[in-house]
Amino acid sequence: MFEPTILATLISIGLLLKYWRQVKDQQIIVGFLLFAVIMGLFTQYWGITGLHLFTGGFVIWPILVLLLGDRFPWPLAYPLTFIGTLIPDLYGASMASDWSGDWFFGVGSAGFRDEIFLVPLETLIAAAVLNQFGIFMRKRGHFSRRVNVNEDVYPVDKDRRAR
Repeated sequence: MFEPTILATLISIGLLLKYWRQVKDQQIIVGFLLFAVIMGLFTQYWGITGLHLFTGGFVIWPILVLLLGDRFPWPLAYPLTFIGTLIPDLYGASMASDWSGDWFFGVGSAGFRDEIFLVPLETLIAAAVLNQFGIFMRKRGHFSRRVNVNEDVYPVDKDRRAR
């Protein structure tokens, strides 16, 4: 059952081609992607029901969408989570093929219930919700990088202790 994996790959390529140029801090995003991939590689294990891994992208991308706002488009949460899940999944499948001495049996073999299809979709939903929450909070002055501070943050002549 490669259909969900192929569908997720096509969606990811389309979203990356459309939104990647809008990312303001591309090097930071690539760094978080490498972190998510490495986290997936180190947390994966084979259980009785198959390969299990912790997808760090499920946490990382919605939080970055919330904090960065218009600097990071929320639809990119899907392809970045897909990549962060696909690489450890391919590695885990190749480990299983090495143990068994056969060709690996597939990525996304659980069909539309597989992690390679569902986790990016769930991350996209979380990113969309947190994007709307971030817009709501930015209208009220939170998460803003554009705050004007006229005086020094820690003036020398004032007592900085809590009152």
